[in-house]
Amino acid sequence: MKRRPKVLREYRVTLQRTRKGEQAIPFNYPDSDGISTKLGGKPSWIHSDETPGCSHCKKPMPFIGQIDSVEHMQKLNPHAIDPLKDQHFMFGDVGRIYIFFCFECLEPKAVFQCY
Repeated sequence: MKRRPKVLREYRVTLQRTRKGEQAIPFNYPDSDGISTKLGGKPSWIHSDETPGCSHCKKPMPFIGQIDSVEHMQKLNPHAIDPLKDQHFMFGDVGRIYIFFCFECLEPKAVFQCY
C-alpha cells in the first residue's frame, strides 16, 4: 500500500445551488464515480443507508455532504489521475465519506463506504 503524504494536494471546491427537482450529481453509477462530491440533499449511498444517530440525543443525524474519490480514473472526471501515479484522494476502492451533523447537540459524524 502506498503511503499518503502528510499534507494532501489541495482542490478548490466551487458550490453551485441546484434548482428545485434538479440533482447535484446528474449521472448514475458508474459514470458518477469520482464526481459525486456534494453538499446537502440526500446521500448517494454506495451500499445501504447508514445514517448515524447522534450519540447524545439519539436522533438520526442530518446529512451535510459527501466527499468522493475525486481522482478516480473515470472518463467524465476532470480530476482523474492514473492509479499507478500519485492519487491522494482514493478512499478504498472508489469510496465516499459521508458527513452528518446534529445541529442540536453540535456533534459531527462520518461514515465511509466503498465498492
